[in-house]
This record gives sequence, structure tokens and C-alpha cells, in this order.
Amino acid sequence: MEKKTILFLGIGGVSMHQLALAYKNLGFTVLGYDAKKSEYTNILCENGIRITHRFNKDFLMADLCIKTGAIKEDNKFVTALKKLNIPIIDRAEALSELTKYFKTVIAVAGTHGKSTTASLIYEILRLDGKKVSCHIGADVFAPRFNVEDEFLVVEACEYNKSFLSLHPNIAVITNVEADHMESYKTMFNLRSAFLTFAKRADYRFVYNEPSTKFLNKLTNLNLVDYKNLNLAPYASHAGNIIKDKILKPQIKGEHNLKNIALAVEVCKFLKVSENNINKAINTFKGVPRRYEYLGRANKTKIYIDYAHHPTEIKAFLNTFTSEEPNSLIVFQPHTYSRTKYLINDFLSVLKDVKNLCIYKEYPAREKKTDGYSARELYLMLKAENVDVKYLASRKAVQKLVDFYPSVAFVGAGDINRVALKIIKIAKNC
Repeated sequence: MEKKTILFLGIGGVSMHQLALAYKNLGFTVLGYDAKKSEYTNILCENGIRITHRFNKDFLMADLCIKTGAIKEDNKFVTALKKLNIPIIDRAEALSELTKYFKTVIAVAGTHGKSTTASLIYEILRLDGKKVSCHIGADVFAPRFNVEDEFLVVEACEYNKSFLSLHPNIAVITNVEADHMESYKTMFNLRSAFLTFAKRADYRFVYNEPSTKFLNKLTNLNLVDYKNLNLAPYASHAGNIIKDKILKPQIKGEHNLKNIALAVEVCKFLKVSENNINKAINTFKGVPRRYEYLGRANKTKIYIDYAHHPTEIKAFLNTFTSEEPNSLIVFQPHTYSRTKYLINDFLSVLKDVKNLCIYKEYPAREKKTDGYSARELYLMLKAENVDVKYLASRKAVQKLVDFYPSVAFVGAGDINRVALKIIKIAKNC
């Protein structure tokens, strides 16, 4: 790609700000637009990238526009740029261009566990001394993006089929369940996309479960099972635990054992020593918003989790409620379409949750007409005689917090800001 001026629309996202920094480091002039300021836009400004929060004449300088998938084709800025004949490409295509600089690209896809699995692989390779960069949809420890590195670990998101822009050397697939059905419509289409993604790789690592059985006929396929892990409670030799050869992961839950197993097998394939694999896993504290303890609001412990799909919610709550019984659970639905397409699964998972509150939805890129709102989910739960509350504001949540020993804020939207605000207010009281 010729090194000219690039405009990033929606530059403040976790993926987009990483791309902007990467292109700047390659010698491109980078401009950015985002609707609001954030920690990511602050980082970009510190790195000398000009950011605006409204359309201005700087946009006219752009030779190319890279936009996030959340910005639709009928967006007023996109329409204006098209009239100026400025080429526009999606975030996924821009990422694909960057992958061409690396000898070995490891792409992690799946409905759940992408960020954790990718972060684990990156951390193991980093600790082993490999020259490795990453592009992951979550904040990771010691992030790096250097096109002179040998390895690139990338999270491959299936939303809007964006992962089909990638051509990895190693494909990792955690699971394949119904999600982003506004893009795929049917499970056949979703599975076909994952099959295409997997076929593009030279080697494939797939977690062995019912949702991935359709991939079993692929060649160069490594089926992975966490039951093969050398976990601390079971690892012994002549009755003695061999401390340097066992795994004592800090991240919790059976779902994370699956993520760990995939990371282990990929890194073994890449000739990482068993000791370094174990050391990295045993010190890995997870990525933000995955069963993360945030602090206290008075005497109440506050946790956050990114779960926004019924399977993820179930996995998180199975672990969390066993360790934190009688907690308040505040769930924020993420996108109207997901709530609609998976409504029966949401009802099935949530109907047995004690002390449940439904918080107003995070619509992301969608309109209300795209599916069901949080209030509609609440009313459906009430119709099934579920003891549930609907909360439309942070203040409504705050009134309940002190009555519980702990609270879990669950969802992929801005529910984390609610949690952090409640902690901050409690400290200032």
C-alpha cells in the first residue's frame, strides 16, 4: 500500500486505535474521527495523531479512509467521502494488509473465547522470547505491533464476515455457535464462513466439541481437548507433583480450560518449551472484563464480565455464583438483533438466575427496529414468572448495590462504566 494520508472513521475503538498506531509506525500520515473522547483517543493524541470529533477540512487531505464496521454505508461522513471520490475500505481489509508483513500469522476465531485464547498465545510466545506482535480485541499485557517481527497473533472476528479478509498460516477455532445472525441468517451460512476461514490456513487447531464437528474432515487438523492438560490437582509422578510441569491457571471456569488447551497445543506446535508454556499460563491473569474484580462499593464487591451471548452468560454464572452466592446479577443486552435471534436461549439461561436485573440495552450499531430491547426481554422473563427487575439508569442500580455482598455486571456494552462509576461514588462519600 502506497504510504499516503489515511483517515480512520471510528478511530477510538480497541481494534481501530491499534490499526491507526500500526499504520502511523509504517510511515503513513494518520487522521482520525470519533464521536467522543476515550482512553484510546488520548493514547492516539499522545502519539501525535490528529483526532477530530466532527467533520472538518482535514478529511479532504485523505487519500484513503478506513472505517470501523459499526459505521454504516449510509453514514453522513461516508456519503460525503464518496462524493469526494476518496476510497473507503473496512477495518478488516486494513488489518489484512498489515498481516502481509509477517512470516507467521496465527488467527483465532470462534463465537466465544477469542480474546482470551489469542492473548494466551501471544503471552506464551512473548515470554518464550519470540519476536511476536498482536492485534487483539481486548487490552493485553505488553501489547506490541512491529512489522519486523516473525509472528502476528490476531483475533479474527466473524461479525459481518470480516475474518474472511484474513489468510492466516495457523487458524484457531474455539467454537461455532449462533451469533451475528443478522449477517448470516442461517447456521449453514455461518458454518460455511468458518469452513472457508479454516481452509485458508496451512494448519488448523480446533477445540473438539459438538459445535465444531463439521470441521473434522479438514486436513492438517489438530483436534484439542482440555482433558489432556496436565492440571495441578491431577498431575503426579509416583505420588509426587512435578511442580515445573503442571498447570495452575489463575483464570477460572471450564470455558477457560478450553482456551488454555488451544493455546498450549498451538505453542507446542511452534516449539515453545513446556516450562515456558506452563509459566506463562500460570501467571496469566486474563484480559479485562473477563471475571474481573473491580473493587468495592462500600462493603459490596464489584465484578465485571464481558459475557453477552447465552452460552457465555451460563459459563460465567456457573463459576461466579458458586464462589459468590447471593450476588446481584446485572445483565445488559448487547444489540437488538442478538436479543431477538437468541431470545429463547436468553430466556432459558436467565430464568433461573437469582437476584437478576436487566439493564437498558447497549444498541451499538443498531436501531430498535432491528430486534428486541432490554425492556422487552425483561417483560418476557416476567411473563414466565421470573423474579427480575428492569433498571434504566445507573442511579437505579446504585440503590440496590449495598443490599448484596457482591454484584456482577455482565455484558459487552457500557455496563463497565456503570460499575466503575458506582465504585467511584462510593469512595467519595
